[in-house]
Amino acid sequence: KKDEGGLTRKPQSRRGEIDRATVDALSQLQLIKADLEKISLALVSNEPKLTDPRRAEWEQQLDKVDLAISRARSALLNGLSAAFEKEVPDIEAATGQLAESLQRLKKVAEVIDAVAGVLGIVEKVIALGR
Repeated sequence: KKDEGGLTRKPQSRRGEIDRATVDALSQLQLIKADLEKISLALVSNEPKLTDPRRAEWEQQLDKVDLAISRARSALLNGLSAAFEKEVPDIEAATGQLAESLQRLKKVAEVIDAVAGVLGIVEKVIALGR
């Protein structure tokens, strides 16, 4: 869409809709975290002996990879939390509508029960008239 100045504008996303860029970023972050976990596993499975002169270097690498995994996990959780927050208005609206529908169903059930009670009396009256 173009605005009054002829510039192209990005369409506004609907309320509660997670934009594609957020989904893509979270997917990329998940892939990065998975790659880091593979690197960590490879480091752990090739742990040098305590006497190995490169042990200190190995420990530093493992610490850095584990820190990166922790930060990626934290970023993912923050991103998912933000994405969920965008969905909250739609979830609240849907649960509100569900509550209203259930209340209407309860009222309908009460009406049906009342009508059934009246019909029971009507049937007794009809039976008396036979």
